[in-house]
Amino acid sequence: ARLKAAAALSPGLRDAPATAAQRFHLDAPGWFAPGDPPPAALAPLARAVWSDRPVTAAYRDRRRTLEPYGLVLKAGVWYLAGRVRSRFLVFRVDRFGEVEPHEGVFERDPGFDLAAFWAEHAAAFARSLLRETVTLRLTEAGVRMLRHVADPAALDDALASLQPDGTMRLGVESVAVAYSQVLRLGPEAEVLGPPELRALLAGAAARMARLYEPREEAPGDRPFGAALRPLGDP
Repeated sequence: ARLKAAAALSPGLRDAPATAAQRFHLDAPGWFAPGDPPPAALAPLARAVWSDRPVTAAYRDRRRTLEPYGLVLKAGVWYLAGRVRSRFLVFRVDRFGEVEPHEGVFERDPGFDLAAFWAEHAAAFARSLLRETVTLRLTEAGVRMLRHVADPAALDDALASLQPDGTMRLGVESVAVAYSQVLRLGPEAEVLGPPELRALLAGAAARMARLYEPREEAPGDRPFGAALRPLGDP
């Protein structure tokens, strides 16, 4: 679709879509967050990105000189992909101080792909959050449900570790996060370790069992549905 649109443009504008795609990438899916005003450094960095000008700027109380390659908006937060010497790094735009553009321009790496670079960075960041590992035994239904419960970054490795008896190792951010995830699997999952998580789930299961224990109706009690009548009944 992009190639067809580019072919319809006048010769002087046909390079514009590719040029823009290598400088600005919108990562649309995100989490709900209040709409904050754009950071002060966004405008000068955007101008530097568009004109291929190196900048010197304060970043986390340190002066840095870098080549700004592209901007990414992720979940309401702006990030800059830039090259420092020969390394491509990611910076949060709201952590920049004063930005000073240079007079000359830098030569862009023709092999740099902003969208691919960001996807790789985002995947590595998501994996870095998985600091704990839990061991589960899942039913077939539990395995099917796992993709709706686990962190996407942990799913492939978890499925690759699946044993014939349903045992698997699942990467999680913390025991507290694992508790909320495994609880959603209900009776389709058994926690084998760590013991702390198994104890938390055992306690939750015991409390839930007490909630659903059969009990005798007190005189005058009626099922909830019996108190409802169709509209129009006298």
